[in-house]
Amino acid sequence: MTWALLVLISLAQARASAQDYQLPEPPAPSTATRHLDFVAEHAEYDGSNASIHLRGGVRIVESTWTVKGEDIWLDTRHRLGRSQGFLLVEDKLSAVYGDFGEFDFQNHAGTLYHASAGHGDWRIHGRKVHMNEKRKLDYYGAEFTSCSTVPPHYHFYSSHITVVPHKYLFARNTVFFFRKVPIFYIPFLYKSLKETHFLRFKIQPGYDRRNGVFVKTTLATNHTPYLSSKLYLDYYSRQGVGTGAELNRHAGPDSRGALYGYHIGETSTSRSRWTVLGSAYEGFKSSFSAQGRLQVQSDADFNNDYARASLFRVTPDLVNNGAVTYRMRRSSARLSYSRLDSATGNGSKFVKQTESYPRLDFQTQPLTLWKLPWLNTWTAFADHTYQINRPFLQQSAGAAYEGTRTIPIVKGIALAPKAGYSQTYLSRYDQAGDFTSTSTVFDAMIGRYSVSPTLRVGTPLGDWDLTHTYIRRQKADSMTDDAGAVDHGVESNLVSLEDSFSPARRVRVRAFTGYDFRVFRDHSVGFRDRVSPFVGDVSYSPRPDLDFSMRQDYQLNQKERSFLLNAQYGDYAVGSYVGGGAGYSRATADQYFTNVEFGIAPSSPTWRLTGALRSFAISEGGINRLHAYRVFEKEIMWTKVWHDFYTRAMVRFRPGGVREITFRIDLRLGSTSKDDAKQRNWEAEWFPERRSELTERP
Repeated sequence: MTWALLVLISLAQARASAQDYQLPEPPAPSTATRHLDFVAEHAEYDGSNASIHLRGGVRIVESTWTVKGEDIWLDTRHRLGRSQGFLLVEDKLSAVYGDFGEFDFQNHAGTLYHASAGHGDWRIHGRKVHMNEKRKLDYYGAEFTSCSTVPPHYHFYSSHITVVPHKYLFARNTVFFFRKVPIFYIPFLYKSLKETHFLRFKIQPGYDRRNGVFVKTTLATNHTPYLSSKLYLDYYSRQGVGTGAELNRHAGPDSRGALYGYHIGETSTSRSRWTVLGSAYEGFKSSFSAQGRLQVQSDADFNNDYARASLFRVTPDLVNNGAVTYRMRRSSARLSYSRLDSATGNGSKFVKQTESYPRLDFQTQPLTLWKLPWLNTWTAFADHTYQINRPFLQQSAGAAYEGTRTIPIVKGIALAPKAGYSQTYLSRYDQAGDFTSTSTVFDAMIGRYSVSPTLRVGTPLGDWDLTHTYIRRQKADSMTDDAGAVDHGVESNLVSLEDSFSPARRVRVRAFTGYDFRVFRDHSVGFRDRVSPFVGDVSYSPRPDLDFSMRQDYQLNQKERSFLLNAQYGDYAVGSYVGGGAGYSRATADQYFTNVEFGIAPSSPTWRLTGALRSFAISEGGINRLHAYRVFEKEIMWTKVWHDFYTRAMVRFRPGGVREITFRIDLRLGSTSKDDAKQRNWEAEWFPERRSELTERP
């Protein structure tokens, strides 16, 4: 009992001593010291070197870093850490894995060995990676790829890669491998990691009989979501170096435009070949809007030599114009400039045909006036015009009035009479003095009056419009008719008949003809010449992937003036399709033209084969006497998309000395931005050939 009592007394005294002992206060936290929180299944502290050994499910949280591993040593005195096993270092921008590594929490730096990481669409495996407080990662001896297959079909090897997460990847001394085979070496490789890529570079090599071996390069830059540019630098072994630039802007439907230019000084011909194209529209917050079109180039054959994807192989005319429009509540005013140039016989230069500078137009909406039972429209203009076949500049101005009303007669029948009067000022006007002579009048006022009633009849075969258009001219500075002129002052006396109907669903038919009642003093007009051409259009679209259209223009005296037939079946954009057409025009009266196009692609369009044949046949007496069939344009193209590669090979033969073979391979280097297709649609407004990726330019 005595022994037990002594033990209890000793324990009580020891407990009281422990409760009375005051622990020292913890040191005040320093602003220069980074705070660490850690969780682990086991923790061992070694006071001799102030180190902590953490084992099992280790998780260390610092202000921006989170370090995970299984076996980590912490040096609390120097705030260092090291791991002999795997570890994962995460921050808000990236995550890097290593087989082992070390890190400095105080300076926010570290090095991981046998490291792996993912940045955007890229996977990187390096001998080591160094991290610093600026969140920049430097990989050494690294392989990286954006191919999702394991093992990847292709990869790059670089001695040093710098990555700034969500900004860019920059590699030095880079070798591209396909499987395990090295393909090419580049000293630098830059790749944007932003959602919107700032820079894109493409290259397209090929061969052309006229221009020789060539390499076309394009540097595309997205400056803002609404503004992009392209720089072109091309080399042709027979022609030299070609340079170009392009600027595209699309800030909405009321603010858009494009400007493109290209130049090459040909070494084989010593000619300077160039083109400048531009279009723009700008709608201001007020009632003003401005638009313009710019088209100038050195010669008519430029596109056929250097812009072969253009829809116009040869440019017969140059059209330039611009306008400023002011819209009011019930009217609008427009100040404009326009010019037309046409190519000379050999297409080596352009000659100005017409130019209007400036022209002012004013027009009202159809308005009701007091209690009058018809609608009233007023128009006016002022112009200053040059024409190549006129030896003087014509100054003109005018105003016109027109009234119209629709009068229902019975169900399905309505009459729409229309009447108008206009006065036109001309600085110089040549009018008939009598049957055999003309006189020149300066500062002349010319009046015209017109009537144009239309009778519309609704029938099971569509709506028939019967219109009689009569326009009579008055003498200069007079209200009397110009009866002494060759045409008796009658500028139009035409009865026309037009019908438009749908005999079946998805079928549209339109037909038009007329009869001219005018009489001339110097010649007579027979019945066959008075009958206007019979024009018919038929379109048939039974399914979204099937279209058929036909147009024919036939005149009694001239016979068939033009004919056009076109049919298409399939998915023209990305799938399989076949299409063809045939045409004839009196402009080339002895030739019939045909066009055949096809495309073959699997259900999952990873590859596609397309081709086109354009030909003509000669006939001096109708389609039954066709002969001398000739294919003048041939084109075949193969495209293949696999993983991050877009490959295209094309062979093209065309008049003008075009014998071309091109090969293009694009390494997308990560996923395509979702804005690429949208931007291509913006560009297609000004460059229609760019509606798909199958374009001439890289």
